[in-house]
Amino acid sequence: MIVLEIDGLYKKFAGSSDFAVNDFSIRIKQDEIFGLLGESGCGKTTILRMISGFEEPSKGCIKIHGNVVFNERVCIHPEKRGVGIVFQDYALFPNKTVEENIQFGLFRFSSKIRKEKSDKMIRLTGLEGLGGRYPHELSGGQKQRVALARALAPEPGLILMDEPFSNLDSLRKNQMREEVRRIIKSTGATGIFVTHDTKDVMAIADRASVIRHGVTLQTGTPGTIYNTPKNEYIAHFFGKTNVLSARVCEGGFQTPVGFIASDTPLPSGTTQVRLSIRPENLELSDSEMDCVCGNVKRESFAGEFKEVTCTIKDIHGKDIQLIIYAPADHFCHKDTCFIKLKNNTPPGILDV
Repeated sequence: MIVLEIDGLYKKFAGSSDFAVNDFSIRIKQDEIFGLLGESGCGKTTILRMISGFEEPSKGCIKIHGNVVFNERVCIHPEKRGVGIVFQDYALFPNKTVEENIQFGLFRFSSKIRKEKSDKMIRLTGLEGLGGRYPHELSGGQKQRVALARALAPEPGLILMDEPFSNLDSLRKNQMREEVRRIIKSTGATGIFVTHDTKDVMAIADRASVIRHGVTLQTGTPGTIYNTPKNEYIAHFFGKTNVLSARVCEGGFQTPVGFIASDTPLPSGTTQVRLSIRPENLELSDSEMDCVCGNVKRESFAGEFKEVTCTIKDIHGKDIQLIIYAPADHFCHKDTCFIKLKNNTPPGILDV
């Protein structure tokens, strides 16, 4: 079942010659968690605000549960769209308790049902014992869970979250990513969140769109976008990578570090491509067999792995720099190293 359907969405603000959002389209299924990913000012929050009804599109169509909430003839008010919203700053009422905040959107129900629903959300979000506290008495993670509980209490089919982890420290972020995914999945709701952090997408999104200057660059699962980015911007945005020229040959590509198998169709006449090869898809060997010889330039400890920077020569004798993730206990005993591709390295073909 498709919960959210967007076709040809545009937004141009007064006084601007450029579109803040340019031809955005998407279909999001029930029980899916979808990420809108990009740098500040790319248009992702504007998309979220247009879905919620707080911003009116310049053009396009938005359907929620098959019902048109915006097109050239219709514009449904935010409170009638059946959407739950978690704001970036949580927007909790400071003079209301946790329980009262959660019950805020349940005014149509009797006091008994309001109590039952808020108790259920308190249990689901792990806020037991905190129902009588006020927002200033809560930690950042607890405030986030209250905001999420309040948005989910009316049982909306669609929940929108604006930068849900931006106000948390790195340790709390890891915990809350898991919590938010668990909570949304357990309710059966469909979630859409805005973020500039690829780690958020990797942790909780089923699919995501990468947006730049209002334009959607790529949509897919986090793993697909990470391993097979469509261009160099996306490749670098998702983390460190090695961009290498490769020759198209039968069954794949010949790169400076070895052969990569691929059955990806290419435009007729393509003989050269550029590939994104992640550092974890390269390895250092003690033997030169089936390896490329390189020179170690730098090693840096990164906790779970060691980042090794090397150089190799291309066919013209020019230096190519490579980043390789080696085991944390790896030690380069000399300046010379032997490098090879790991088996089943995905072909991240750029700009084809």
